[in-house]
Amino acid sequence: MEQLKALLPLGGSTLLGHCIKLFQDGGIEDVVVVTGHRAAETDTIVRISGARPVYNPDFASGMFTSIQAGVRMLDTRNTGFFLLPVDIPLVRSGTIKLLTESFAASPPLVAYPLYAGERGHPPLISMELVSALIDQPQPEGGLRSLLAAIEKQHPAQIRDVAVADANILFDMDTPEDYAAGRQRLAHRGYPDMAECEVILHQLYPMPEKGLAHGRLVAAVAVALCEAVMHHSGRALDSELCRTSGLLHDVAKGKPNHEQEGGRWLDELGFGRAAEIVAAHRDLVWEPGMALTEKEIVHLADKLVRGKRIISLAGRFEEKMALYQDNPEAIRAIRGRYELARRIAAAVETAAGRSLGDILSSFLAICSP
Repeated sequence: MEQLKALLPLGGSTLLGHCIKLFQDGGIEDVVVVTGHRAAETDTIVRISGARPVYNPDFASGMFTSIQAGVRMLDTRNTGFFLLPVDIPLVRSGTIKLLTESFAASPPLVAYPLYAGERGHPPLISMELVSALIDQPQPEGGLRSLLAAIEKQHPAQIRDVAVADANILFDMDTPEDYAAGRQRLAHRGYPDMAECEVILHQLYPMPEKGLAHGRLVAAVAVALCEAVMHHSGRALDSELCRTSGLLHDVAKGKPNHEQEGGRWLDELGFGRAAEIVAAHRDLVWEPGMALTEKEIVHLADKLVRGKRIISLAGRFEEKMALYQDNPEAIRAIRGRYELARRIAAAVETAAGRSLGDILSSFLAICSP
């Protein structure tokens, strides 16, 4: 990189600052940062961030000596510790929580985050292995070879924990990596499509019927978003619409499923998607307010019934017929209908086209 990676700016902070905040947001109270080259500068960031700096005088001898320096400073009352190089700063706090929960339920010797069948950072290592780390010279191959040997001896005590976080595999070794990392940071608040697959098939599996509905809502949301952007020039994010639309019913079947789904996604570290998912059934919006991805996904959900597109009138007439003997439910449905009509009018104005025209174009593109 030809610069001190720890202090490179990243999203209003530094790589080091992001690493520290990651663990703090994940519920880890004691964060130890091992310093070496230009330690005085690094220590300042560490202390301001609420972490503990530990200087390794032998840092030039390799990373393993820094691992040993850090491990020696751990509170022996701990049951385990995470280990993360500073150039892997984009891991999500939800990954830390998943690993912590799995470890607490039944502590293994090592718990690895697993994404797309590949282990990444940070591993969660049992304090039982401290002596193996500090009471020996640096092994050939460093920590990786040491942990591999431990796994060979105790395979049943090594655990892989599935996570929806591609960033466990992303490090910043070159200026090109750094540029790519800055782009990733801008979209870290919602999953990409591959991460959605992990959420929907491994973490919170959905039946095919629900998946088909989510796919269509996602596609309609993208069509509406792109129509608005094309005509009005508004800076919206069609991928945020796509993933939020796909995931909007992730907690279907649970009480208050929209709020529950939002909570699940927020815990995984997908805050922007979580806000949209939580509002896909009810939200507060009036004409004149900003038209955002949240309103677009909300409207897209109202335009899809199961696996088919439906008009707003058709959607809400079905609902009112279903609840015709429940005056309170009818009032709520009429309120949602009026809200959907207001959002639809705003979308039509911003897109310069009728909703029917946008959806007809979408269906024409989808038809074989």
